[in-house]
Amino acid sequence: MSDAPETSPEPAPKKETPAERIQRRKESLRRIRERAAKLFAEGARGLQIASLISEQLDQFSASILDEILTDFPDSDRRELLENSAMIAVGGSGRGEVAPYSDADLIFLYRPKIAALFSQFSKRFVAEFWDAGIKLGHRVHTVDDAVKQAIEDPHLASSLVHIRPLWGDESLATLLRHRSLRRVIRRRLRAFVEDCVAGREEERRQHGATGQQLEPDVKRSLGGLRDVHLLQWIAFAWYQTSDIGTLRKRDVLTADDAARLNAAVEFLTRVRIDLHLHAGRGNDVLSKDEQLRIATARSIEQTAGQKPVERFMQEYFTHSSAIAEISKRFVARHRPKSLLEILRRSIVSPRVNRYFILNGDELDVLPSRLSRVCTTLDDIVRIYHSAAVYRVSLSPRLTEHIKVVASKLEPDPSREAGKLFMDILGTVGRLSSTLRSMHDTGVLELVIPEWKRVRCLLQFNQYHHFTVDEHTLKCLEICESFVDEDTPTGAALRRINSPELLFLALLLHDAGKGYEEEHSEVGRRLALNICPRLGLSDEQTDTVAFLIKEHLVMADLAFRRDTTDQRLVLTFSHELGTAERLRMLYVLTAADVSGVGPGVWNHWKSELLTDFYKRLMLTLSGQPPKFHEEERLREIRDHVYRSIVPLDPEDTEVAESLKNWVDEQLDGFRASYLLTTDPSRIAADLDTIRSLEPGEIHIEGRYLPDSGTVEYRIIADESHEAGCFQLITGVLTARHNEILGADITTSLQDVIVDVFHVVDRNFKGEVPAHRIEEVATSIRDALDRRVTVEELFHRHRRYMGTSANEPVMELPTRVDIDDGSSEYCTVVSVFAHDRPGLLYTISRRLFELGLSIELARIATHFDQVVDVFYVTDNDGNKLPAEQRTAVRDSLYEALRVFEDKTHAEFVS
Repeated sequence: MSDAPETSPEPAPKKETPAERIQRRKESLRRIRERAAKLFAEGARGLQIASLISEQLDQFSASILDEILTDFPDSDRRELLENSAMIAVGGSGRGEVAPYSDADLIFLYRPKIAALFSQFSKRFVAEFWDAGIKLGHRVHTVDDAVKQAIEDPHLASSLVHIRPLWGDESLATLLRHRSLRRVIRRRLRAFVEDCVAGREEERRQHGATGQQLEPDVKRSLGGLRDVHLLQWIAFAWYQTSDIGTLRKRDVLTADDAARLNAAVEFLTRVRIDLHLHAGRGNDVLSKDEQLRIATARSIEQTAGQKPVERFMQEYFTHSSAIAEISKRFVARHRPKSLLEILRRSIVSPRVNRYFILNGDELDVLPSRLSRVCTTLDDIVRIYHSAAVYRVSLSPRLTEHIKVVASKLEPDPSREAGKLFMDILGTVGRLSSTLRSMHDTGVLELVIPEWKRVRCLLQFNQYHHFTVDEHTLKCLEICESFVDEDTPTGAALRRINSPELLFLALLLHDAGKGYEEEHSEVGRRLALNICPRLGLSDEQTDTVAFLIKEHLVMADLAFRRDTTDQRLVLTFSHELGTAERLRMLYVLTAADVSGVGPGVWNHWKSELLTDFYKRLMLTLSGQPPKFHEEERLREIRDHVYRSIVPLDPEDTEVAESLKNWVDEQLDGFRASYLLTTDPSRIAADLDTIRSLEPGEIHIEGRYLPDSGTVEYRIIADESHEAGCFQLITGVLTARHNEILGADITTSLQDVIVDVFHVVDRNFKGEVPAHRIEEVATSIRDALDRRVTVEELFHRHRRYMGTSANEPVMELPTRVDIDDGSSEYCTVVSVFAHDRPGLLYTISRRLFELGLSIELARIATHFDQVVDVFYVTDNDGNKLPAEQRTAVRDSLYEALRVFEDKTHAEFVS
């Protein structure tokens, strides 16, 4: 017997519970993301971080399958290892994975183990999700995967990038070969068209413009997905998707390959940053994120540009490169149908001995390409021909121009300038021609000043696009007016020199990015540019005028009382001619429309067009007073015909009613009579005639064209005091954004107030019961049955509360103008828009004992502006001392409002 001490056996390892296993795996996934964050903080390249994440997730995913496999008998384990596989495809297959990306996986198996693999797949799908990996997965046999890919373009494109991760690698090899042969090569045209169509649909959902100001880094135009589109099509044609390999084979130029590589790296690192900061998958570069990243990168401010604007200009430079290169590559590699090939070979006419027209494309005979496209004059002549024939350039010709243009200096000749002005006067393909010149870099060779606005960001709440994209969109919109049966269309068709209008539109924002006011900078730029393009002094003066004044017409139409004859006469004098007025009117409509979706609406169109018509009457030599009197006579006649006497046979009653109508009409301001439809005036008078003492009539209706609700409030003098501020308070408390307000109080103290609002509680049509609820709240407030403060509390919307802190600090400003209106003092308040702002201002004006005669509420360009035409209680304009007191009081009210808003946001 041994003398050694007796020892206890090692305890058996404790079996891990399901909860412990899940926690362990989540911890492993957390460490992978921590390593990525550490590399990011150390300044590692984006693609290096993506590759690391991909590699570690590959190992992590394989380890999950290995662990599951241990629960199966040995014979089943062998069957699964020898007859199934896990394969990375799509983004996982490329090895370009962000910290919170979905795992793009395909699980393959041979038919003979279908039942066994079904058991296996139920386990691994659940355990992947439990571990925190979002699976974008499919389970197939190889044949099923190929059949499915033929029907499913998304699956087909994901099979371009295949990497085996676990199991039998021969299944991955088999899938790669069969998908290449059956899904791609046999149906090359269908594969390419499916890829393009899928990408176009994705752009429509996430942003069809590369320069939209809150882009999706992956899916917007110019995002990483456009690189993937290029790679899918390259693989279909050349069996490689590698950018370096495509460069070596001369499929991509050295410049294009370098720009693509730089753009992919830049966008990948931004995407990783977005994921890490959000702690989840997030590919949208919001304005808040733009500010954060610009600060984190310590980008310095320069003259005329904030750090965030410099960061986003770099971003858009890269995204524009991706969009432009991808667009050219796709155009060159879209296979033609047999019918199209035959048609082009048979009916393509020659323009001259060098050029041919292939359908809607202008092309050059290959043997003559280098002979006819070597100088800037050559290139501008080609674009001139395309504009004249209303066709686009062929992909091959566009590619060649891009290469040639990159080597030229911006030194346009007089001939190039003249041809360019001819292009601007050729409506039909003008906007697409200028966009192509922009994409190929030719536009900044003709007008070197254009280079500064390329990808230039306007960091504010209202512009949706960069300066260059906004300008190109304005040109597209303006050109579309020519076929419209609208006042803008009629005005454009009557312009004698449309090339001057389009040049002014092209240059209207060229002065942005400087410290000085951009309209003045743009005017000076035009004085230099126009002579270089061969314009006369008179033509130059017209273009410079349009640029200098391009904001003014909208400012006056949307913010001022345009029935004021003095305003009309003063601005008419500045315009000078009807031709300039037509140009400025069309330019203004295009500029406002091009700011972004929904900015141009029916209400703004009516205001601008009404102002245009008043100005045109004056400039045509006909006195506005005469036309005002004619208009009022027409209104009276219409109202007489519309309001039927109680007893048509009783002439005494009819005469009495006529006198009553005259008395009422004489009591209303011209702004109401001249801007309200006669039938609407007649309906208002009908309401007034039947109004009982103390009664409040409220009519609400949804306007589908603008997506707004119109509330029309008519009441007698018993509700006049504080009426406007009470209504604005109620509308705000009931979650309505006020877009416009027309306020009228007649000499008989009858109130006719009209508000146009967007109901933030509803998307789409606002139901009738909701409109009635809001109307009831307005009625209760005017009858003093409820206070505005009670409504704010009841509906959980406190004054000044905003869903978001402003992405930029707009300067608060109060301007008081005593000269624009003959009878009123004009108070303009510039501020960051928040719920409760209008109520705060109108309440303070009421507390100051002022009467609001007219209000214009506008959110456009770079400011939110509330404009009020006010008088004192005696109906007089305000003296200087009182104007100062009003200004100081409003500043104080706005300061308190902003402090409260900020405190509520922070809390």
